[in-house]
Amino acid sequence: MRPIMLRSIPFLSLLVLAGCGGSQAPATPTPPPPQGVTNQDLGIRLASVPADFKVVKNQGDTLELAPSDPAVEGDVVFSLGPKGEVNLVAAVKAHRRHIEEQPGGAYKGGQELVTPLGSAFYSRGRYRAGDKEMEETVVVALDPGAQRILYMTYRYPAGADSSVRVQQLLDLFGEVEAIAS
Repeated sequence: MRPIMLRSIPFLSLLVLAGCGGSQAPATPTPPPPQGVTNQDLGIRLASVPADFKVVKNQGDTLELAPSDPAVEGDVVFSLGPKGEVNLVAAVKAHRRHIEEQPGGAYKGGQELVTPLGSAFYSRGRYRAGDKEMEETVVVALDPGAQRILYMTYRYPAGADSSVRVQQLLDLFGEVEAIAS
């Protein structure tokens, strides 16, 4: 519902301006609506892919996005955990262990989220990968069938833009919708 409302505001503004009289400027073409992407195997749809990202892989039970700007490194991968694993707290603890086991691993914390898919958590940490310091932020939620965990993992070079990257991930997660299987 939200994306439809946001897309209709510019249209309504044009209608109001058109009805005000005076000289009318030539119609400006409206940009195409944001495109979504569906992955049947994951049971999800992204209502729209934000302009910051582009889809690089949508095959089987993997959906991968990358920043649209080629100068920005990183990737976001949606994937599913094993069937029967539905403990989100255990998934966050496993992510913490994963981070702490990496060279230079430092866990930065996590937080519970309330989402349209129900409870979810995000978890974040940094580690060394070769000559780079990397940051990994994960959002874990129950898959729409509630049979396993849906992982949304964003890996990128660590830097001063961590809060921006986390917000991008949370905004992207806000686009996730369950689809009927």
